[in-house]
Amino acid sequence: MNRLKAILLRSWIKIKAFAKNRSFFTFCLFLIFAAILWYGHALNTVRERTMSINIQYIGISDNIAFSEPLPEVFRFTVRDQGKRLQKYHESDFAPIEMDLTQQLTGKEGHLHIAADQLRSKIADQLQGTAKIQNIRPDVIAADYYTQASKQVEVVIEGNIQTAAQYYFTQPPAAYPDKITIYGKKQQLDSIKTVRTEALNIQDIRDSLSIEAQLIPVEGCRLSTQTITVKAQSRQFTEKKLTMDIPTKGVPAGERLKLFPSTAEVTVHIPIEYFNEVNQSDITIYCNYPLKQQRTLPVELKYKSEHIIKARVMPQEVEYIIEKQ
Repeated sequence: MNRLKAILLRSWIKIKAFAKNRSFFTFCLFLIFAAILWYGHALNTVRERTMSINIQYIGISDNIAFSEPLPEVFRFTVRDQGKRLQKYHESDFAPIEMDLTQQLTGKEGHLHIAADQLRSKIADQLQGTAKIQNIRPDVIAADYYTQASKQVEVVIEGNIQTAAQYYFTQPPAAYPDKITIYGKKQQLDSIKTVRTEALNIQDIRDSLSIEAQLIPVEGCRLSTQTITVKAQSRQFTEKKLTMDIPTKGVPAGERLKLFPSTAEVTVHIPIEYFNEVNQSDITIYCNYPLKQQRTLPVELKYKSEHIIKARVMPQEVEYIIEKQ
């Protein structure tokens, strides 16, 4: 520790001695003065700066396709005084809007936009003293053609599940459930559906509304890249009822005896309707056997709109036929 203090003390003494040297201060002063002169000269000197600007196309029908992608960003070089160039920030430039309505009039053709049109739209956002030296690319050119179209269904891929003790009152569905797809007719004829990327959503306890990405179809264009998946869930509870099992279709003079003669029915119902569902909403029974069989299935029916699902245990019972 003492050694470290000694090293720091010696270093501090050397720095103070160096700082007392007048030539050092003179050098720093001239350096700062030169930097100020250089900066002032740079601000008044005519210089060049390269920037970029986005372009947006409007007036393109959904069924129009191009032989190659249209450029979305242009690079341009501006010549002006340095102090004016400093005021330009790429984030301040509004995208150029290019209306192609008048150029895409036929079923197919050639699109050509010259540099002069681009130059004038960029110049509108520059100061009057600025001169555009060059634009890259300096022309927009591509062949265009009309594609065939077809409506196809959207299929939701993946696993979407409610939380325990919840059920779907509105199963997961796509909105829209159909989209338009564009491409060559021969290819479209073989396409029946488009699919979402695999979703994995668990533990849903309320409403669901999320955006899902559609899987691109090679060689085709989709009218939208995303759809909305919606679902609605609700809490339920179980209610157990013990009921006698009646028999049906028993011929006169016979008696169908069941083992066991009772069954337990479990129903799933919304929690708020627990007290509104009872045995009168449920029917269980066994039919008289029309052929020799060891057991009889227990049939289950229910009529209450509040019952989501029901099950009976046992599902089969043994029996004997007695003569009366």
